[in-house]
Formats: sequence, structure tokens, C-alpha cells
Amino acid sequence: HAAPMIRFGSASEPSGLEQGGPRRRAGGGGPPEGLGASGTDGVPDPGIVVGFVALVAALFLLGGVPLQLRYGERGLLAAQWLFLFVPAVAFVGLGRFDAARTLSLRRPSASAVAGSVALIAGAVPLVWLLGWLQSFVLPVPGDVVEGLRELVTAESRGRLIWLLVLLAVSPAVCEEIVFRGVLLSGTRRLGPARLVVLNGAVFGVFHLSFETAIRFLPTASLGIVIAWAVWRAGSLWVGVLMHLLNNGAIVVLASAPASSDLFADPDAPPPLWLVPIAATVLGIGVRLLRAGPPPEGSASRESHAPRPRPNTSFEAP
Repeated sequence: HAAPMIRFGSASEPSGLEQGGPRRRAGGGGPPEGLGASGTDGVPDPGIVVGFVALVAALFLLGGVPLQLRYGERGLLAAQWLFLFVPAVAFVGLGRFDAARTLSLRRPSASAVAGSVALIAGAVPLVWLLGWLQSFVLPVPGDVVEGLRELVTAESRGRLIWLLVLLAVSPAVCEEIVFRGVLLSGTRRLGPARLVVLNGAVFGVFHLSFETAIRFLPTASLGIVIAWAVWRAGSLWVGVLMHLLNNGAIVVLASAPASSDLFADPDAPPPLWLVPIAATVLGIGVRLLRAGPPPEGSASRESHAPRPRPNTSFEAP
């Protein structure tokens, strides 16, 4: 997988069961509209989504990699849409799942957007530190670093725009719809801790190759952070935004002369003064995201739900 991680409904509108449950077909026969082969709330079961992600990975390996090898960067762009985005949309449509719930197509609140920006801004330097510590155990091959550096570096404005589309916009949409859309919604019932760890681990494995095993831990860590934000906000769009900002920042920093040296030495640690600042910003992001309503299906959400008032009126006999 060549691209590094370095790759609407309204929040106020109830959906699905909140509107009184899924609608039955005319005549009352058959399964409720919007339900697939399994799942009682319009969302696929964990086993089904894990099988779907495995199928997508196989399709990307068998179809996407040859496309990249033959057509280079244009092949990579095509592979992302053909073997990630299209299968996810087809899965939801052909399975007759509730698209809004399965893909978390809910408009995020302002605090969720601000929190997701702060969260990814704080997480990236900390993941950089994690990758540097990992290099003491798994040294970074120089040819891998050089290859990634060439991939993400632009020497002209036109090239910069192309790389932002290829490495930031496209992965942010195509990867998020699979991992923080289908996979996350289908594994919600596992609970938040297992859900986000599983999501990050699968995301890290997807970006692995024989030459880039060193990318698993940093990529999985970012996947966990993004998965938690999407779970907490109930919106895929915060994941798209965080993914876009992470990849886009790497392209811009690698292409800017003033900051390009950051990618020259894989053994260089992050500036130590940046670590406490990053931890503080990350904490602010967590607090902003937790300020919103509890995630769908959580016990805290149920406890915050308005309770019906008891009927205290009496009718005359």
C-alpha cells in the first residue's frame, strides 16, 4: 500500500430506531426496510464487517497493487476509489443496511470539529515520538525513508495540489468509509475499548508490507485516535477531517524548504519541547469531544435520555 498514513443528516435529526424504529414494507410483509441480512438496527454484525474488510484487503492486494505498479500514482488514485470506496458503498447498498447509521453520516457539532482538530494536532507529534522510540528496536531502512520522502515531496504548486489529492483527500474519504464507517459501526457492540483498539489494529495491518513493517505501530496508533474521535462524535466526517489534516500536513511539511529536513533523518527525535505541548493539545481535544452528547448506544447516553413523566391526573368516576 503505497500511500502513507503517511497513508448528512443533521446532528439534531433522529434516525433509525430513534424515529420509532425501521419502517416496514407496504402490506406488513418481509423484513423492515433498510435492514440487511443481519443486524437488528440497520447495521451489519461484527462477523460480517470483518469479512467485508478482509475481502476489501484481498481486492486491494490483487487488484490495487498491480494497478499501482502499472500506472504509478494514477493507479494508486484509481485503486483507492475502485477497491475501497466503491466496495463500501456497494456493501451498504446491496446489504440494504441503513447508510446513515452504518457510515455514521451525521453532521458533527462545532465542539466535535474543534476537538478532532486539536486531537490530531496533539497526536501526531506523540506518534512521531513513538515511531522514534520504535526505531531503537526496528531500525528504519534508509531506502524506505527515501522512497516515502520522494513520494510526499512536491517541487511545484501543481505537484503539491496533485499530491494533496492523491495522498490526503483521496485516502481521507476512501479509507475512512471502510474503517471508521463500515468497520467501526459493525463492531460498536464490542464496547469502546475493544472497538477502537480493533479498528486501529486492522487499520495498521492494512498499511503493512514486507518493506514497511515499521509503519504498523504509528499507523495503528493514529487509527485508534481517529476511531475514538469518530465513535465519540458519532460522525464519520471528523475522521475524514483528521485523516486529511494528518496526511496533508506531512505533504506540506515535506515539500516546504524550511521543514523538509524533518524527513531527512529517520533517526532524529522530535523536538522535546513539542512533546508537552502536544500532550496538552491532545487533552484539550479529548475534553472538547467529551463535552458533546454521549455516543449512540452507550449507557451514559441512555441515562441522559429524557424519562417519561408519570401520569398523575385522575379521571372522575
